[in-house]
Amino acid sequence: MALSTLIGFLLMLQAPGAGLERFFVGRTEGSGTVDVMLSGRHAVRDRGAGRMVGDTLVLEQVVEEEGKPARRRSWRLTRSGGSEITGTISDARGPVTGSVSGNTITLRYRMAEGPSVVQTITLQPGGRSARNRMSFRRFGMNVATVETTIRRVD
Repeated sequence: MALSTLIGFLLMLQAPGAGLERFFVGRTEGSGTVDVMLSGRHAVRDRGAGRMVGDTLVLEQVVEEEGKPARRRSWRLTRSGGSEITGTISDARGPVTGSVSGNTITLRYRMAEGPSVVQTITLQPGGRSARNRMSFRRFGMNVATVETTIRRVD
């Protein structure tokens, strides 16, 4: 085991869930699929650059969804208590709320165009990748699902 891996692992043990914020510091890339009710499945990719500003994670992303122009997303997430998360996402209407449990963060927000979202990001063993699942609901029905794998680039 490399010394940097061991140090990262030890730091994650010191503060439950803290590795989730650190995972997004630096460059990340994600790829996966979007499954939209009545429209089918297509590819999605993203590139992110994150940094900590005080106790706030600032993440700038470029999202490339098949058949659509690339778009930018800006995240600002802060732990508001031991396991509670608050913040904003540029394409969300209103606040983002969430919680951290172990190596999983769950976020809840409403997209500007209407659907409510539950997003779950789970840091995988080794800390170099995370599974991302987003469920979009409208009128009480699941209308779309995004499943991606996010990997640290640096």
